Amino acid sequence: MSQKSFCDINTNYTTFAVRKQISMKAKIYTLLFSLWLPLTATALETTNDSTKAKEKHPMFISLKGEYGTALKTNDYLKETGKLGYSSLSLRYGFSPKEHSWANNAYRLPYTGVGFSMHHTEDDAFGHPFTLYLFQGSEVASIFKWMSLFYEVQLGYSANWGHYDRFRQPKNITIGSGENVYVGGNMYLKFLLSKHWDLNLGAGFCHFSNGANMMPNKGMNIVTPFMEVAYKFNETQKRPDTAFVKPERTNKIDHQIIATISSRQKYYSVVGTGLSTQYVNHKHRVYGLSYARLFVPSYKYKWGPSLDFLYDESSQAYATRDFNPTDGKEYDNVHLGDPIKRFSMGLSLKGEVKMSFLTYFANLGYDIIHYNDYDARLYEIIGVKCDLTPNLFGMFGIRATRFSRAQFFCWSLGYTLKQ
Repeated sequence: MSQKSFCDINTNYTTFAVRKQISMKAKIYTLLFSLWLPLTATALETTNDSTKAKEKHPMFISLKGEYGTALKTNDYLKETGKLGYSSLSLRYGFSPKEHSWANNAYRLPYTGVGFSMHHTEDDAFGHPFTLYLFQGSEVASIFKWMSLFYEVQLGYSANWGHYDRFRQPKNITIGSGENVYVGGNMYLKFLLSKHWDLNLGAGFCHFSNGANMMPNKGMNIVTPFMEVAYKFNETQKRPDTAFVKPERTNKIDHQIIATISSRQKYYSVVGTGLSTQYVNHKHRVYGLSYARLFVPSYKYKWGPSLDFLYDESSQAYATRDFNPTDGKEYDNVHLGDPIKRFSMGLSLKGEVKMSFLTYFANLGYDIIHYNDYDARLYEIIGVKCDLTPNLFGMFGIRATRFSRAQFFCWSLGYTLKQ
């Protein structure tokens, strides 16, 4: 057996890590850029001729402080008990013009970009930072000077202290230096003056690499926060949210979606000679799905989806083997039967269109299934962004048992309208 057939995690770790970081950065930067352009185009859409020359887009800059705690969702956090967390964010956001259709339809929506510096009580997590996109809108107006808002965030986080089999063998919470950041919150907006707002609320965020590198327990954080925002071009008149609903041009959408990704998995140490269940080997994942979605409203769609998947990790296993060529031992990954890498599932899919992005979720069950590592029941949740009237991009995460991440979904789709 040749040396090249082995996965030497001791001598090739550095090269693998560098390639992995470049790949992860490229994917996430491409995702953020592809999301940002359509968001900007939507928010900066033109209004009618009579008001276009007079109106300007409302914008703001803000400083946001968070002070919260990590949840004890894995053995490492339970053992250390060091759960304190804080962050400071600088943010820029903007909204559609007062008379734009989006502003009236989605109740004062806004979008923007933020940069956060994080601090954790446990020095093992290093000094991470996050670059993220956010969007939100009003839930309810309580008083003229106070309203309830929601917000969601998606971004790229780096510089994490993470698991290392020699230096941090117990840190199973964060498995890689780069992670995806997902967050959401509810808050009260207080209108202090024409130019100043004060936001008080609480949110939840999650850091994870989506099984891109093991271990991948992830970190879940609850964060009360305070934000002070300075506004530009703020309109004095509150937009009327009672508007004429747009005419539906179609009743059924036929979606064809292609997915490409990769994943890692845990390997058994029983009878394999492995010293650890974490072996740095990425398995290719390809997916193809067809969904028939009913369109009862411009705000949501739902319907069945047929999902095909090719997953190299299905029935793969690893052993510690002796290589007679150089007299050394290596961690060797063995792939399963090619036929048993395929699966087919049937899921129920729903989409909810918000101010700038569309959120989707699938709940499915594999009818054809050979992967003993994963359960048949699966879930997919993520965001969708329209690139053209028919072409769209999607980013999500597929999991099993509502808790175990399988892989990130980097997808491109096309809609046929009926």
